[in-house]
Amino acid sequence: RHSGMTLQEYHETIERSTTIYVGNLSYYTTENQIIDFFSRCGEVKRVIMGLDKFQKTPCGFCFVEYYTQDDTEAACRYLNNLRLDDRQIRLDRDPGFVEGRQYGRGKS
Repeated sequence: RHSGMTLQEYHETIERSTTIYVGNLSYYTTENQIIDFFSRCGEVKRVIMGLDKFQKTPCGFCFVEYYTQDDTEAACRYLNNLRLDDRQIRLDRDPGFVEGRQYGRGKS
């Protein structure tokens, strides 16, 4: 909750959101693979690939945005913990993509 929202505001925002955070992606998974996979639950509005902060290369996460909350909920319910590109992916509802969030933390 680095956004300055209260816990209640955060939960309300999550409920209205049509964005999903996708973790544990292979660095080699393409945007088209993600669109194909997530289209099982509805029309995908856009995909924002996570990038290494310094190299600007894929770094194992992305954001998937749907047009509707119902599709977002279905994806979280039915696609979480499934395998994509030989990796078990993790999905979380997200309060919404904001420019700059596509960059990972870099090497630690």
